[in-house]
Amino acid sequence: MARNPLSPIDRPPFVMAVSGTSGSGKSTVIDRLVDHLGTATRLHFDDYIVLGNDVDEIGAWLESGADPNWVKTPRLVQDLSGLAAGGPIARPEGAVLHPAPFIILEEPFGRARDEIAPLIHLAVHLDVPLDVALSRRILRAIREQGEAEAATHAELVTDIEGQMRAFLGGGRDAYRAIDRSAQQAADLVLDGLLPVDDLVRLILSEMELR
Repeated sequence: MARNPLSPIDRPPFVMAVSGTSGSGKSTVIDRLVDHLGTATRLHFDDYIVLGNDVDEIGAWLESGADPNWVKTPRLVQDLSGLAAGGPIARPEGAVLHPAPFIILEEPFGRARDEIAPLIHLAVHLDVPLDVALSRRILRAIREQGEAEAATHAELVTDIEGQMRAFLGGGRDAYRAIDRSAQQAADLVLDGLLPVDDLVRLILSEMELR
């Protein structure tokens, strides 16, 4: 019989990874999923490591074969394992997270990294064209600059320029490589251009089958 993670019966936490390039809408989809699920704990890859924009490092990673396992996050593995075992954990910035029936991990590689794969029950990938994702990131930077009183026009231009240089200097190929790895390891690949409510409905339907 298929395991139903939405059933109220007592069971270990159900762990889902949501992957997609920066700007694919992962955070928005996860926000809406949490609203539907009621009780869920969230972990974010970016809280444990930031993939930089260094062109030389990006190039070296691509030339070496773009192996997802090149990226190591031992603290993330430790915290995810702790939550999956039913215990509380302290995130890197100090906030305490308590166990919940659902654990949602925002992870660009999804299940593609060997250290994460055994902990994931469902890997969902949001597939979005890179030009759309880049446009979303720029719009997000503009919006956040407008919301931050201390931000200046010059800082916004510098931020966008940095994103553009990184994208043209190898970032585009890196995003493609990460996306390819995540898709290949995913249980469910969704068109990230669909409305958020449709994406959430499809994910919940898949969860009911497991």
